[in-house]
Amino acid sequence: MNKFVAGLLALPMLVAVATTANAASIGVTTGTAFIPADAVLEDFTSYTPTSPIGTFAPGIGIATTDKAGVHVMPFSVDTGTYAYVSKGESPVTLYLGGDMTYFGLLWGTVDSYNTIAFYSGSTLIASFTGSDVLAGADGTATIYANFWAAAGTTFDTVVFTSTEEAFEFDNVRVAATPLPAALGLFGSAIIGLGAFGIRRRRQA
Repeated sequence: MNKFVAGLLALPMLVAVATTANAASIGVTTGTAFIPADAVLEDFTSYTPTSPIGTFAPGIGIATTDKAGVHVMPFSVDTGTYAYVSKGESPVTLYLGGDMTYFGLLWGTVDSYNTIAFYSGSTLIASFTGSDVLAGADGTATIYANFWAAAGTTFDTVVFTSTEEAFEFDNVRVAATPLPAALGLFGSAIIGLGAFGIRRRRQA
């Protein structure tokens, strides 16, 4: 467990509902306490195209250091290696290789121009911008986001899009675990959102 994830475990874990293509289909929580015990992890330390979580196409960038104006993971986040989808490579699709109900990721430098979308085959289930998940998303915060499909809903692909600079992420987890009953609040108003980490501002 890296230092950042350990720090997240100490944070208050809050439930939120984001505006999506179908808000009743997928909800989001923040914080590592919501990760299912059976989730499969990809931390990109020894990433290959045959990742245990699925296959990225056309491909993702892998970084061990930041590149100002291109991709940045907050300096307070000790992940070692992280993945990113740049504007020029966007969109990138993750084919999960099966029906899933949970998807989690360390979303680095949450920006309003980052979008994550969930599909079942060619059908869009839900999509979230950085602003949907974190109000005022401007690239100065990092969160661990957990996306849960409501009962009877599954997804098999995840699409990452960035219309500016990059969408940075790490510690991706997937599971077919059903939605916990305690999280069946996705039709209600936003209760709260936890965020952690300040990044150095990107420089042009």
